[in-house]
Amino acid sequence: MAVATASTATATAPTFGAAASRRWTTPTLVFVALVAIAVAVDPDVPDWLDVGLQTWVRDRYMWTVQNSNTSWLFTGVFNPLSDAIAWCVESVQWVLRGLRYPGVLALTGAIGWMTGGVRAAVSGVLAVLGVAVLGVWDPAMVTLSIMLTAVAIALLIGVPLGIWTARSDRAERVVRTFLDTAQVMPAFVYLIPVTIFFGIRYPPAVVATVVYAVPPAVRLTSLGLRQVPTVMNEVGESFGCTSWQQLVKVQLPMARRTLLLGLNQVIMMAFAIVVIASLLGADDLGNLVLKGLQKNDVGAAFVPGLAIVLLAVALDRITTGERSASSRPPLVRLPSVAWRTGALIGLGTVVVATLVAKVTDHTALPGALTVDISGSINDAVGWVQDNIRKDVPIIGGTESINDVLVADVLEPLREFLVWLPWLLIVVTTAIVAYLSKGWRLAAGCALCLAAIGTMGDIPGGEGGRTQLWDLAMDTLSQVLVAIVVSVAIALPLGIWAGRADRVQRVLRPFLDTAQVMPQFVYLIPVLFLFGAGRGAGVVASVIYAVPPCIRLTSLGLREVPIAPREAAISFGATRRQELVKVQLPLAFRAIMLGINQTILMVLATVIIAALVGAGALGLVAYEGFAKPIQKIGQSAAAGLSIVGLAIVLDRITQAWGTGPDRSRRE
Repeated sequence: MAVATASTATATAPTFGAAASRRWTTPTLVFVALVAIAVAVDPDVPDWLDVGLQTWVRDRYMWTVQNSNTSWLFTGVFNPLSDAIAWCVESVQWVLRGLRYPGVLALTGAIGWMTGGVRAAVSGVLAVLGVAVLGVWDPAMVTLSIMLTAVAIALLIGVPLGIWTARSDRAERVVRTFLDTAQVMPAFVYLIPVTIFFGIRYPPAVVATVVYAVPPAVRLTSLGLRQVPTVMNEVGESFGCTSWQQLVKVQLPMARRTLLLGLNQVIMMAFAIVVIASLLGADDLGNLVLKGLQKNDVGAAFVPGLAIVLLAVALDRITTGERSASSRPPLVRLPSVAWRTGALIGLGTVVVATLVAKVTDHTALPGALTVDISGSINDAVGWVQDNIRKDVPIIGGTESINDVLVADVLEPLREFLVWLPWLLIVVTTAIVAYLSKGWRLAAGCALCLAAIGTMGDIPGGEGGRTQLWDLAMDTLSQVLVAIVVSVAIALPLGIWAGRADRVQRVLRPFLDTAQVMPQFVYLIPVLFLFGAGRGAGVVASVIYAVPPCIRLTSLGLREVPIAPREAAISFGATRRQELVKVQLPLAFRAIMLGINQTILMVLATVIIAALVGAGALGLVAYEGFAKPIQKIGQSAAAGLSIVGLAIVLDRITQAWGTGPDRSRRE
């Protein structure tokens, strides 16, 4: 019997090898044939591939302009929504004006004390007090009212969608496409239709902010629920929990840290984009930022930008603060109270502070207590420009770094991508996608890149025409370099922060500042240091794209269960072996999500980088906002091209995080 079994196994082994060989031979032959065809055809995108998208978008835009006051779509849908959003923002403003600055400080401290203890309360109060000291209290309250409304709407949309996508793979695949589009579509592109549909001032600002802030809420809610250990779900099921009870009693509490990070990212994203409100007539901090930039006054723009950062820090601390055990005794120890008692104490403190402010007629901080730091900021910018741009020993200063980055990295990569036949790039990308996850991903990535070729061309220099494909390759070269630099910076810092509490505390203020400082503000010092061009655009993209990867890498390492780490240590693993063999593999999904968010952030910053000379698709997208009637079609085509690039990069990197598709081998 044993002999028969052995002979059977021996007989079947060649059959298995032949089948495996056939499975790999057929795709290889297909890809070789496709590569040969791609090399043989015309290297440029053929004119007949243009589907006329630019003309169609321009016609639709003109229809909305002509029918904005008569169509039921506006009178029955968008106008009521616009009125409701405006009412919400104005109601929040009325509450903030009624509280006055003492009441707002007291409310911040009360919420911080209840959610994160004394440290969160003190941090939040000091941040809000800093806004008052800067002398921009009234516009700050306008920004805060827009922010609170947008964050509330984003969470109402994002959290249920995140729960749905966590429980359904099909829903996750469908929703992910919309999330990618919302997060990487340049804000100036969708700001045009948003303004048409929702008017001016607060409603379009809130809608634009919600569109940009929903994706992290959905992604991190889904990630948190999917990372709940299987054994915890099985315990809940064994006790007879229904699906709703399983969600409320097991999954959401276990995913609390990731959900709080999602709230944090929503706040950061919203503050980063809320400056757009100034372009729509809102008298907020963003308006002060743009006025300073229009005068080329970095100090005048930096002060309201810093106020935005302080508001973001305050909301971050009081909404995501967690009580943590520490071996060091606290400086101030308050008695522990029940939640309801704490709420009553906090409410009483807010009421008393508000009444005192009303009796004393203090609506804002007295002028003697405010400071003007704009002059000092301008002096610092001037010193940096004079002493760091050219005179740094050995490296030669930032100007030399910029020259090397552009001449030796960006320009050769751009020329290479433009020189390659467009169909060869499509086929090569499809091959990479196939090896990553299978035919479906390969077909999807190929269609996204081919769609860029259907966008047509735009007027170029000296009366010529430039294909959008060439501009897309220019953008891709900048994106690839920015991604590599961002990941090279973020991964080591994220690992360091994930293994050292002190490092995380030190990095957190810098991450908050980099992510919520209006991009228009730090573009000016970047421009001074690196000069106009693609180098400055890459640096600006890196500054904005690094924080999510650091945060998610750190979170992933901290979320690794203690049991496998203790098992590794018990077998004699060193700290390095514990990191490489245990923590990094178990945190791989979170790390890949961080890299994914970095990619999307880089692409979302492309249009801002275009304002400092990066050009390419970002500049074309921005021109549509400046001249919508003439260039709205080109702007939409450029924006959709950016989305196509984002989907390709996102899907492939996500496939690397989940592994090859089993269906490919069946």
